[in-house]
This record gives sequence, C-alpha cells and structure tokens, in this order.
Amino acid sequence: MSVNRSIARDVKVMSKGLDSVNKEIESLMVNTKLQKAQRKRLERLQAVKVQLVDNPEDCNKLVKQYKEMA
Repeated sequence: MSVNRSIARDVKVMSKGLDSVNKEIESLMVNTKLQKAQRKRLERLQAVKVQLVDNPEDCNKLVKQYKEMA
C-alpha cells in the first residue's frame, strides 16, 4: 500500500513531537517573504500542530501505523 508523499511527510513531522514542530514554525515565521513551498510547509506544520494538541492519541496511532508499514 503506497502512502501519499505529503501524508508521509506529515507523519514524520508528527513523530518528532510538538517541540520540534513549534521550532520549525518559528523559524519559518521569522521570514516575511516566504516562497510558495515554504508557505505550504508552514500551513502543513500548523495543521500538524493542531492535530498534535487536539488529538494526541490519534497522532500516536497514526505514527505507529506508519512505522509498521515502512
């Protein structure tokens, strides 16, 4: 079963934890002139952060499933 590339990236970020996600968000927020790829990355990081805060159990299950598939 293949996994969508962006989903795989999001799960990898989730596995790093909330502190790592916050640091990446802060580093991207400093730059006021973001390229399109950086804006999209920031959007994905912010969505991951919301999920980590709102649904930590589901995120842990997703990370576990992803690791088992790899």
